[in-house]
Amino acid sequence: MKMVFSSIIVFLIMNQSLAAGESFFSQRDKQKHILGTGALAATFTGIARSKGLPKVESFFLGVGAAVALGLIKEGIDGYSANGTRSWDDAKADAIGAVIGAGISAQFEWRF
Repeated sequence: MKMVFSSIIVFLIMNQSLAAGESFFSQRDKQKHILGTGALAATFTGIARSKGLPKVESFFLGVGAAVALGLIKEGIDGYSANGTRSWDDAKADAIGAVIGAGISAQFEWRF
């Protein structure tokens, strides 16, 4: 059921972007956001798992921390000279965070 739900969400995001004429996942900037927040979420989730937290709690901690950092980055972009805030970047951050935390939560980390 979780896989079906996540597939529907990814499809809706892709469909919205394809309607605009460009694939969401083919944009280099979105790929960087997905990889960056995925790595952050995996790290935070791994640390939480190594401290003995259950999979679900570790997952949500990793996702929350990575998405929060992504949103802070987007907020800062709005005040920089060349940067602009982008909800598409925030979507990519959320996708990367869920993927990274989901993978990391499956392992027993020992630091």
